[in-house]
Amino acid sequence: MIKKRIKKIIKLGFLIAVRQIWKLLCNLYHLVYEPFLTLKTLIKDRDKSQIFLLALTAVSPAIIYATARYFWDHYRYGELVSSVGAVFAFIVLIELLAFSYIAFWIFKVFKKV
Repeated sequence: MIKKRIKKIIKLGFLIAVRQIWKLLCNLYHLVYEPFLTLKTLIKDRDKSQIFLLALTAVSPAIIYATARYFWDHYRYGELVSSVGAVFAFIVLIELLAFSYIAFWIFKVFKKV
């Protein structure tokens, strides 16, 4: 009885994950080609999970870099090195571009609504 419930929960969790990933990929694609309509639809439908996933996608390069930097510095030097270098500047540039692009279109959507 418990095994059946666990299998059912795992199956439902897998199906929900596949659905959310598919919607995220579709939203990312449409965010490039139709950003106004995509964000307007997400805000109008109040799809908080997709808005969260889009925000997480925009923030993920910085999170990945900071995590990798932390582990590499502790592995290589035994402590966190204070100098950040050109890679950090590149990651910050990517983040600023992603946030400014999304913020621009969110501003446009709220201006029309």
